[in-house]
Amino acid sequence: MSRASEKMLRQLQAYIAKKAPDGPASEEELQRLIAEFTEKYNASCGHLDDGVPPVVYDVYDYLDLASQARRKRDKRAYLAKAAALEPDNVDVKLEQIKVDAKSPLDFIEALPPLIEAEEKHLRDEEIYQSSKGEFWMVFETRPYMRLLFEYMTNLIDAGVTNKAIAVGEEMLRLCQTDNLGIRFILMPLYAQVCNEMKALRLCKRMHEENSAFYLLPLALLYYKLGNWPKAKDYLEKLKANYPDTKKFLRAVKRNDRYFFGQYSNPYGYAKGDTSELIVAYEDNLYVYSREPSFFEWADKALIVHRKKSEKQ
Repeated sequence: MSRASEKMLRQLQAYIAKKAPDGPASEEELQRLIAEFTEKYNASCGHLDDGVPPVVYDVYDYLDLASQARRKRDKRAYLAKAAALEPDNVDVKLEQIKVDAKSPLDFIEALPPLIEAEEKHLRDEEIYQSSKGEFWMVFETRPYMRLLFEYMTNLIDAGVTNKAIAVGEEMLRLCQTDNLGIRFILMPLYAQVCNEMKALRLCKRMHEENSAFYLLPLALLYYKLGNWPKAKDYLEKLKANYPDTKKFLRAVKRNDRYFFGQYSNPYGYAKGDTSELIVAYEDNLYVYSREPSFFEWADKALIVHRKKSEKQ
């Protein structure tokens, strides 16, 4: 979710709190308040006259300014203003750590204390346990999920794969609907470490067996395990669902950026389209770029050998 969306959600909470101090009496009342807020918000571009006073510079405004600033000195200044407004804001603390970190490993080492502190805060407020399974759906627990996401992705970049997997699995426990798409990151990681059991379990759990996000890493997994017939089976399934699979494999081998550029879309990919296959690959280059032999093998594995017709 963008910071603009986070800001709107905060205003929605304030609107509901003003209109229904004891909380909405029913689901119908909640939906009515949301509809009222949305209509007023859209009409006034986020500056509400009724219930929520306009905020010229709130925490997320300063976070945006900090992200746009080129000099670290300016970033620190904006973040200091954000911290003055909300000293305990986790997003602000995270950005301050990013600015102050001297290296990627320095950043990684600074995250666990912040994660532990935020978990303690959520437990003390009795939010952690009550929100388990729906962490991304609860406004108060989203910052914690963003912390874990930063930790996981930076662990991956640093090559600390097993720890990254453990963090990703914890995120799936906390948010079972997986709104952040952690499953699409875990599948290639399971292939990288050759964990067949966890890969198959995750695939079965999410009911997305025909997606490139599962079929491509499973083909890689069985290739690395030396079970090439099974790896080929998954490649055949990939080809059945994505007809351009053969072209894709050759483009990877040749580093054909023109082929990839054809399917580049700033708005995302189309499910079942070649663009989805490419995103499944490019979003996980930290795994696939280390496996050139797999793509050499995969290209040959899908060659169709036609029998010569017998002479009459």
